[in-house]
Amino acid sequence: MRTCPVIVIGHVDHGKTSLVRALTGMETDTLPEEKARGLSITPGFAYRQFGEVMIDFIDAPGHADFVRAMVSGASGARAALLVISAEDGIQAQTLEHLQIAESLGIHEGIVAVTKSDRLSRTEHAVREAELRMALSGTRFCDAAVIFCSSTTRQGIDALGDALGQLGLRTNGAEPFFAAFLPVDRVFVVDGRGTVVTGTLHGASIQADDALVLASNRQSTTIRSIHVRGQESSQANPGERTALNLRGISAIHVKPGDIVHALDAFLPSTQCDVSISLSPRANRPVRHMQQIRVLYGTAHAVASLRLFEGKQLNPGESAFARLRFPADITTFAGQRAIIRSLSPAETIGGAIIIDPLADPNKSNKKRRLETLKAAQLGDTPGIAAALAREHLGMAGIADICRLARSPAAKVRTQLGAMFLDVTDTLVVGTSTAQKVKESYIERLQSYHATNPLKPFAPRVHMHVPHTAQALVEFVEAVLVSEGNLVLFGTEAALPTHNPLHCLTAQQQERMVSMARKLKESGLTPPAQDTFIASTDDADLLALLIHEGTAIRLTNVSLKQSLVFHSDAIAAAVRTLKSSYPGQTAFATGEARATLNTTRKFIVPILEHLDSQGSTIRIGDTRYMADI
Repeated sequence: MRTCPVIVIGHVDHGKTSLVRALTGMETDTLPEEKARGLSITPGFAYRQFGEVMIDFIDAPGHADFVRAMVSGASGARAALLVISAEDGIQAQTLEHLQIAESLGIHEGIVAVTKSDRLSRTEHAVREAELRMALSGTRFCDAAVIFCSSTTRQGIDALGDALGQLGLRTNGAEPFFAAFLPVDRVFVVDGRGTVVTGTLHGASIQADDALVLASNRQSTTIRSIHVRGQESSQANPGERTALNLRGISAIHVKPGDIVHALDAFLPSTQCDVSISLSPRANRPVRHMQQIRVLYGTAHAVASLRLFEGKQLNPGESAFARLRFPADITTFAGQRAIIRSLSPAETIGGAIIIDPLADPNKSNKKRRLETLKAAQLGDTPGIAAALAREHLGMAGIADICRLARSPAAKVRTQLGAMFLDVTDTLVVGTSTAQKVKESYIERLQSYHATNPLKPFAPRVHMHVPHTAQALVEFVEAVLVSEGNLVLFGTEAALPTHNPLHCLTAQQQERMVSMARKLKESGLTPPAQDTFIASTDDADLLALLIHEGTAIRLTNVSLKQSLVFHSDAIAAAVRTLKSSYPGQTAFATGEARATLNTTRKFIVPILEHLDSQGSTIRIGDTRYMADI
């Protein structure tokens, strides 16, 4: 069966509670103080089926002192029943409740003119004309106006029929895809434990489902579910729900708290929002001004940080950041009410665009691009804007949050326009291509400037304003395409061959250097005497690159040593001949056998260990059978 939560709003003493009683037969004023004073203090709840729709009534307090309670109830509603006394007409709280409903995105509703039995038929027409005029600038300008009386029951049946039709045309789509329950009541049932109530958002829940209490991140499970006072195996979005929770004491839960699905929502002290200041606001709001934010069943004071300008005037909208003194848990698309602190009055509303705004300073222009794309619901635009914010890449989790869509749907919408950098990061196809082209251009430039160097340091290839992970992704793509060669921390184009760049003089010098290394055997010359110019350093690097020479390191002396590869090969043959099979030898014995010094034998043996030519056991080695 289709359900529709309807907030009952209007000025104090206009007959909201009596009307709900006439429609449902239920009493929503349950507190002794409410009965004694004859006015609602907290939201009351009732329900009745009208045609094919179950209407959940949320009877909001009408007195100005209880606006927070009114917002708490209205936050779960999808439509409104605006109650106006036929005798008094529209009053101050009528307008404030209407403003709040509109700010919360409640645009469907019915106007019920109560106490109509006290007016004549002629007066009905006059009053309706007055109401139409007063409502002309609101979302309720075309709402059905039904005259009724809770005393005589005049118009009650017609109002019920209209409510059934209202429920059928109300959009039941949820702005996200995981269970989220703002708590409006907490109590204990003997023998059962803690019970929380609220209007469920997001997704259905069932008994034994795991949830999280947002205020302390404590996990819990659902022992049982009640919907409209009856035990149920499942609660659906939009339904008034009571959850009996396991493992949580009632002293740790309070109205305004939230229970939600595991791993679906995170707390934050900052939210990026679209804020709208009411045309009826008495004054502008300023950048950095302290305001009260009413969201769900909770409220908190926040600092307003406008992205553009120093103030927001009545009737204007803008993007802003709300900074709270402590963590709050919200969701993208959640509506909130903005109130000034002094005087305490409703001044506008906000839509939360990013509930997890990055606390680090960001480029305002880039951030605005992201917020505008999110406001439009443009998933590829969101991904592209996030990538511009974050050095070329966007996180799938961030895109899902701002697009209010699950990962599978987001990936479908991104299609071939984006590539997976990792399981959690994407890059625009065009961006990846630009980074590839820039990388190749930088490498070509390096080879042109340093033709004798076989490789370029990869750190020099970093593309400005590009995440390192994206550069590494591009490197992997270029390697797979055969357009790049990587060697540890170095890179080269496959077409780059330093030997082809040698002059005749350089070729002759390179042969001379190789000859000198070969003649030196296992006691190579010191490099400061061996290398006479910059060219010599590059030529030596080429000899090593071509395999003619081998560079080793004496770690204890912090010295780099270069041997001819033939000398190392000859050393292996000599050691195999001197120590056949698994004959063990110590470092000193190898030094004597090869007629070299400790300065050279230690790095030689360590190199042979790394190549698998020798096998070390403790302080001795033996030659491997290879």
